[in-house]
Amino acid sequence: MLALLQGEWLKIRKQKVIYLVFLVLLALTIANGIFQAFQQPDPIPEPWQPALQSELAQLQEKQPELNPGTLMYEINRDKILLYQYQLEHQIPPDNSQNAWTFVSKNKMLLTLSGLYLITMSVYIVASEYQQGTVKFLFLKPVSRLSVMAAKWSIVSLLLVLIVSFLMIVSFLTGLILFGNSGPAETLVVVGDEVVVQNVSFAALRYYLFTGIGIGVFCAGAFTLACLLRSVAVVTAISIFLFYSGELATRLLAARFNGAKYILFANTDLNVYFEGNAFTDGMSMPFSITILLVYLLFFAVVVFKSVHNKDVPLS
Repeated sequence: MLALLQGEWLKIRKQKVIYLVFLVLLALTIANGIFQAFQQPDPIPEPWQPALQSELAQLQEKQPELNPGTLMYEINRDKILLYQYQLEHQIPPDNSQNAWTFVSKNKMLLTLSGLYLITMSVYIVASEYQQGTVKFLFLKPVSRLSVMAAKWSIVSLLLVLIVSFLMIVSFLTGLILFGNSGPAETLVVVGDEVVVQNVSFAALRYYLFTGIGIGVFCAGAFTLACLLRSVAVVTAISIFLFYSGELATRLLAARFNGAKYILFANTDLNVYFEGNAFTDGMSMPFSITILLVYLLFFAVVVFKSVHNKDVPLS
């Protein structure tokens, strides 16, 4: 098994793309940090309450015009709850930044990381079939399942390395540019309530849960690659679902309660710490259970596909 892992890792290193991914993430993180460092935050008026009350009134006036269940409706609703909480508890807006707030603001690069990881999940399997090298792998004195397990282990390792790298680079960039002083807590909307969360905890939790969600998408792409065995087709399908699956599921969830059993409704565990679940009856244990069921299904499909007799061995 160790030899299989070393072989797969050597294939990744030979492609050189992994180094380009790390360099791109580093460059974009530094560029984002410099851009934010030179951005002048909006001045907070003194007293700040009238300005916040005026903005709250505008949001409340706009809310009936939005369709319930849509993303804009949820964003507008969350702002209303947040502003009401600030006015009630006399908490002024805080535009200051520190290392941890920058880590949170740089989280959009996780989507770019997911793009590479999903593509690699497809390529590491489908390319073996297309190039005909899969027969040499399956003729080795190890089980076919061990071969696929080694490939999936490398994908999982890449996921951990890339997410960890992005988080560390974001923190160091934020520490250099903004320091570690500033807000230690942040206000987030969870369901119908506003809660206070530690800034560092919120950032670490977001990266962890987003990494889990990307891992589930990678597992789905890996499974499709075992079935369809085409790099181009599976990559296109996987990326399309990665970017549009959640939106389509959200639209379904607005009309059908059964949408909560769809994979895309459960991949983002962050909604249980900030935001709202897709529909009623969902909880974190529920979503974790659904994800485990899907992962088990993917494992069974991969097992069946690699033991299929149509795999060329000569």
